[in-house]
Amino acid sequence: MIAVNALWGLSFPIVKALNLQVADHFDAPENGNGFGMLAGTSAWVIGVRFLLAMVLLLFFCRPLVASVRWPHLLSGAAIGAMFFFGLLLQVAGLASIPASRSGFLTSLVVVWTPVMATLWQRRLPRRKTIIGAAVSILGVSVLTGMITVEAGRIQVADDALSQWRLGDSLTSIAVFFFSIQIILVDSLGKRFESTAFTPSMFATTGLLAFTVFAGLHWIDLGPVSHSVGGPEGWLPMTFQLRFILPIIVLSLFSTLIAFFWMNRYQPVLTAGQAAVVYTLEPLFASTWAMFLPAWLSMLGQIRYENEIVTWQLIVGGAILILANGVALWPDRK
Repeated sequence: MIAVNALWGLSFPIVKALNLQVADHFDAPENGNGFGMLAGTSAWVIGVRFLLAMVLLLFFCRPLVASVRWPHLLSGAAIGAMFFFGLLLQVAGLASIPASRSGFLTSLVVVWTPVMATLWQRRLPRRKTIIGAAVSILGVSVLTGMITVEAGRIQVADDALSQWRLGDSLTSIAVFFFSIQIILVDSLGKRFESTAFTPSMFATTGLLAFTVFAGLHWIDLGPVSHSVGGPEGWLPMTFQLRFILPIIVLSLFSTLIAFFWMNRYQPVLTAGQAAVVYTLEPLFASTWAMFLPAWLSMLGQIRYENEIVTWQLIVGGAILILANGVALWPDRK
């Protein structure tokens, strides 16, 4: 599961680079052209990523695909649907916030998974879970620059509201979908062979992605309405070497291998234990984002500088990890 988080962390700077490539190809602003462009770009990247992952799965894992039965099909579809909506919001959010910031915001899934699990069971969350959730709000405020230090005093920033970006909102909402996904994998994985969820999970994610893209294309939302197969359209862009190479890395390592291992090994852990391991994802995302963007810039012919360590990232990230630990700290017996 640690390796899974390393591979997921790798996806943050790669996906941000792909967002920048799409904006560059269609001569759109770096942050997209409204939510329609953000959603369209996200849906296309997700669709291509999971289509390729599904092809690789069919090629390399035929016995696994052959073992799928109706319970696996339906379970994987439910998991895939929750994952897709979370990923759509997360990828769209990456257009306006750094990869490291997105990674730490996504780590809130560690706090909210036990909260949602207890509510699902019609029980009140533990006191430590509630405290962890409250601490996480402080961590997010520091991470996003809403709380700052001036003249040795901790205070709300004068421009606090402007520090909170659309990407922060989208990523925070995505966390709730990822939490439901973890709960479903934990619950269904204890009843059925969890690795058999992978094919329908991939298929559902890819199908929903292309459905959303087609809907946005049909209603003619700005750059999303560009021809799919025309000379300057989405398909020619996708088959450019600078685009397809990162997609292959995403599909093989951050998707096929990572999710196969997740579906295989997460059910061995409790939902709480799995959530603890997931705290490593933002650390890996931040580490990758410190040096990978320079390489992605050369490959993608885009401007994407290596991210730097700021005090907000260190302090805010540390508070979020503390919140995760508090929320998951076991009660005394």
